[in-house]
Parts: sequence; structure tokens; C-alpha cells
Amino acid sequence: MGKKMREERELFYTYLRQNGLKRTHQKDVILQAFLSTEGHLSVEDLHAIVRKKDRKVGIVTVFRTLKTLTACGIAREIRLGDGLTRFEHSYHHPHHHHIICTECHKAIEFASPELERIQDEIVRKYHFSPRHHRLQVYGVCEDCREHRPMPDPVRHDTEMIFARDALQVALLMEQRGIAFYRHAAERNADPVGREVFARIAAEEASHIGELETKLERLFRQEKGLEQAPIFLHFDARDLERLVPDLARHEVDGVFRLDARASLDVAMELERRAAEFFQGYAEKFSETRGKKIFEAFADEEQKHYEALRRRAEELLETAAP
Repeated sequence: MGKKMREERELFYTYLRQNGLKRTHQKDVILQAFLSTEGHLSVEDLHAIVRKKDRKVGIVTVFRTLKTLTACGIAREIRLGDGLTRFEHSYHHPHHHHIICTECHKAIEFASPELERIQDEIVRKYHFSPRHHRLQVYGVCEDCREHRPMPDPVRHDTEMIFARDALQVALLMEQRGIAFYRHAAERNADPVGREVFARIAAEEASHIGELETKLERLFRQEKGLEQAPIFLHFDARDLERLVPDLARHEVDGVFRLDARASLDVAMELERRAAEFFQGYAEKFSETRGKKIFEAFADEEQKHYEALRRRAEELLETAAP
């Protein structure tokens, strides 16, 4: 049993105790069935799963237990436009929205911090104190429009998909950073400054290897995760804004930075990245993806500090 599942079980049993409710074998079976099943489950869906374990469990007990799971924050109610109330995992799962097909009722989950930012701005404009919100877009999916047979749904843990996307965003930042440092090394007319950029590019390449290893490990943990639809919709232009503009360091069309100036430019990029990803992590609830962003921000901050120490050493060496 994983750590998250143990926490969810304890959360459920604590809620029962605090509200004077009894723990029963039937509730245990229902809880385990829900925690072990991904996707959007109706009462009937979960009842069918539970009955394979215990045929004595009634649908009313399943309904009441799902309501309890919702009340204690383990589950969340959603509606997909077919008249049924469904339940999805909530605990340590990122807040997200749904695109729902009105014909086959397939639901695609997605998260968009940019969308959340716009919503926050509108809420502030009208002086509201938000409690909760949900966005559901209804339409017709491509399979239904093209009259293609429905493929068997592959259900993945939303938190795992979010972690995959978070690692891919971190990799995108590292790749962009390496490209910047290599380009700066190629253009720098100062040989010592050129070596500074080349060294930093090599350090970033090592970090990329660590991120790629983490991503591969994630793919091994859950089969088919690599092909799962994108969950976190991220604007890559946000990363481009973090990259310093080398043109402002040109003099008469020549890019020439000594070692100290090269370190200053590198520190600017690492500091911006650390601040961006720390702020980005704060947009999400406690999840594996959030921790990935926090860890990446911490690594960027450590790299910034290491560059700052090198710059200080250069100043001490140059001092008379």
C-alpha cells in the first residue's frame, strides 16, 4: 500500500470517528475499491466493482460511503451531462477541469494555470471571496464526429499524469537553458567568458540527465503513461521570457563578456527560473507535480548560489 493510500484511509477513518460513524467491513471494501480504481465512477460503477468482492454490499451503502468520501476530501462529485453523478479522486490530485463529449460522455481532464489566473482576476474585479469553482466544456469528440468505434478507455492516475507533465516542463526549461548557454559560448568574443558559458552548459546537461531518469522511472511505474493526453497545458512562451536578451550586451554588433559579466548573465537566468518555478508551484495543491516544480526551483536556486560564489571568488582574485 502506497503512502498516499495510507493517508487517505486514515483520513476516512478519522472522519468516521469525529462524526460518530461506525467503521464496518462493507465500508472498508468500498473504500478500497474506490482508492484502487481511477476514472469517473458512478454509484452503479463502484457498486459493480464492490460486488465482486462482497455481494452483500448494497447500492445505498455505496452511495452513502461515496458521500462520506466526498465530505472528507478524498472524492469529488462531477457531472458529465448524462444525468448521473460521478465521483473522482480528489486527495492530492491537482485541481482540474473537464471537456465532455455529449454523445459518448468521454471526459478529458486538463489543468491550465493561465485559465486560473484569468478567473482570479475576474473574481477580484467583482470583490468576491471564492469558495470553489468548476469549468466543464461540452461538445462532440473527434471519435463521435468521425463515427469511429470507441477505443477501450485507458485510465491513469491524474496525479501521475500531472507529475509527467511537470517533469516535461522542467526538461523544457533545462533544454532552453542549455541552448542559451551554448549559443552564448559560440558568440562570446572573450575566450574566458566563452569558457564560463560552456562550463555552465555542461552542468545543465548533467541536470537534464537526472530529470530524464526521473521521467523514465515514472513511465516504468505506470504502463501507457507516456501516451496519456496532456493534462497540464503550459505556455512555453513563459520560459522564453526568462531568457536574457544577448543583444543588449552587444557593442557595435559584437558580443563580448568577460568571466564576471558572463556569470552575471547566467545568474540572471538561474534566478529568474528559480523564482518562476517556485511561484508556479504555488498555483497547485499538494501533489507530486507540485513537489517536482518545487524541487526544480530549489535546484535552480542552488545553481544561482553556486554561480554567485564563483563571481565572488573572481572579485577576490582580482582585488589588489
